[in-house]
Amino acid sequence: MFVLTVLRDTLKIVPEDFRKTREQALKDAINEKYANRVLHDVGLCILVHDLVEIDEGFVQHSEGWIWIKVKFRMIVFRPFRDEVLVGRVRSAGAQGIDISMGFFDDITIPASEMPLGSEYNGSEGVWVWRYEGNELYMDLEEPIRFRVLETKFLDVSPPRPKIGDVDSVPASHAPPFSLTCTIAQDGLGLLSWWE
Repeated sequence: MFVLTVLRDTLKIVPEDFRKTREQALKDAINEKYANRVLHDVGLCILVHDLVEIDEGFVQHSEGWIWIKVKFRMIVFRPFRDEVLVGRVRSAGAQGIDISMGFFDDITIPASEMPLGSEYNGSEGVWVWRYEGNELYMDLEEPIRFRVLETKFLDVSPPRPKIGDVDSVPASHAPPFSLTCTIAQDGLGLLSWWE
């Protein structure tokens, strides 16, 4: 679920941070820049783990801050295929279920990956699994165990405006990192089903 990734960057240390140790100032600058940010084909950055290499700092002409080249290891959320995770049912619709892990919300279980015998109950807004004569409801906010089928990265660079189109803003945007998952296997689904 979490991996350590080695990254390099040149970071700016502003004069207000000169009172901190160099290591702490760099960790703060790294976390400010990278925490809760998706790096394409890497994952969701969580927190700096440690500093591997720190070069000498330099001050550019007419600037009051220090630029420092640093190599560091970052804790990154990037589950692998077939990894089993636990989250909560965030929303449900005819197309499937959306799940949240608290810090990451772009998890989808499509209708095709529901257990055999499942159907969407539009009047109650939940999915129902009919199993051996029982109706098991997938209520919102219930803890759910799921298996990762696919991790998707999407380059979400801002679109270039068309010539003459001043207000071209997309109506909706796809997330830069998302997971497609399944609960159509034994042991998966709401935790209450397997207690």
